[in-house]
Amino acid sequence: MKSQDSISYYQHHAHRLSEEAGRQKTPADVLPFLESLSPKSRVLDLGCGSGIDLTYMNKAGHTGIGMEAAPKLVEIARLQNPGIEILHKNFLFLNLKEAEWDGIWANSSLHHHGAELVQRVIAGCFRGLKPRGVLGLILYEGEESFEDREGDLSGPPRYIHPLTEKAICSMLEQTGFKITRVGRKKATGSDMLPKLLVLAQKI
Repeated sequence: MKSQDSISYYQHHAHRLSEEAGRQKTPADVLPFLESLSPKSRVLDLGCGSGIDLTYMNKAGHTGIGMEAAPKLVEIARLQNPGIEILHKNFLFLNLKEAEWDGIWANSSLHHHGAELVQRVIAGCFRGLKPRGVLGLILYEGEESFEDREGDLSGPPRYIHPLTEKAICSMLEQTGFKITRVGRKKATGSDMLPKLLVLAQKI
């Protein structure tokens, strides 16, 4: 299966996905990442979607800034997080200044891209993090890539490229990160596969 982005899918389903996230999401996913940060950290949320994790970050006393490629999700994230900066950018073209962030968070966004692109994003995150800065990832765990339309055959697809724990940890360690935590979450609700939580520190 060829690697493609899933921006059209998220643009098409933006309002439905935002409503579902509002009903289903809790701080539990992002809490381990927040607990690993120093107080008042500056954090970048890659693929922030409707901005719920940003809300949790800023309530915890951090300065969260979002990055999202789907225009409708950018609008929703800005409405839900007044006064918080939301960048309308595709993180595949990440070009961060060196050592400008205390933390970078990517919740269910990297698994829309194949391993080569994920490795490139990880390298960009490494550059952008300060020494001892934290990268937090949540992504589908598995080995087989697939296309998903969630029952809407008339709408655009999204592409899922799961990674094994060994594969993602190898990418991180080869880039220069130290793995500090790995966790798992069983597939529930709209999740198709179990998810990995990986925290890594720039050393």
